[in-house]
Amino acid sequence: MSYSLIFDFDGTILDTETPAWDSMVEVWKSYGLELPLDWWLKGMGTNRRDSWIDELERILGEPLNRHELMTRRQQTKDTLTESKKPLPGVTDLIDAAGNKGIQLAVASSSAHEWVDRHLKRLNLFEHFEHVVCRDDVHGVSKPAPDVFVKALELLGPNCTKAVAIEDSPNGVQAATDAGLEVVAVPNPLVRKLDFSLATLCLEHLTDVDPNQLLESLFESPRINGPYDTR
Repeated sequence: MSYSLIFDFDGTILDTETPAWDSMVEVWKSYGLELPLDWWLKGMGTNRRDSWIDELERILGEPLNRHELMTRRQQTKDTLTESKKPLPGVTDLIDAAGNKGIQLAVASSSAHEWVDRHLKRLNLFEHFEHVVCRDDVHGVSKPAPDVFVKALELLGPNCTKAVAIEDSPNGVQAATDAGLEVVAVPNPLVRKLDFSLATLCLEHLTDVDPNQLLESLFESPRINGPYDTR
C-alpha cells in the first residue's frame, strides 16, 4: 500500500504560464492586435502546438510564416522562463511528501524536452519517480486523462490513493476523469474560472502547512475545515 502525489508542471511547479502569455501578447502586438483572453483561457493546461497561429491567421485572414513565428515566440518564452524559480510552496510540499514516503510523479501536456530540462535546472528531477509527458501518450494532451492514467500505471497497483496538483480547469478535468482527487492552485489568469471539480482549491500552496495538507489528503476520510476554500 502506498500513496502518490502527481504534479502538473506548467503553472503548478513552475510559472511558465506568465511567460507563455507575455510571449504570445508580443506576437499579437506585432500585428496591431490584442491577444483574446477568452481564447487563451480555453486552452490553458492543454498542448496548443501551433493552434495559436491558426487563430492569428483566422483573425488576419491571411497565411503567415509559421516557422518564423514559432521560433520567435519560443525564444521569447524561453528567455522569460529561464529566470523562474519553483512556485511558492512547491519544494516544501515535495520535501514533506518525500519525508512521508509518498511517491511523486509529474503528468504534463508539455513535451519531455521542456519539462525535463526545467526540472533538472530547478534540481527537482530526481525527486520524481516518474515524469509523464505528452510524448508518452502519443501526443494526447489534457483535458484528456491520458497522462494521469499513464502515471498511475507506472506508479503500480500498490498505489492505493493518488492526488493530483493542478492549476487549470483542463488539468482538473483530466485528473478527475482519471479517478483522482485534485488540489487546484489556480494561477491569477484563470482564478475566476470553474474549479468546482477540484476536491480542494487554494490560492497558493503556502496557504496550508505542507504536512497538514498531506495529512488531510491521505490520512483524513475527507477534506474539510479551513483548507477547503472553494
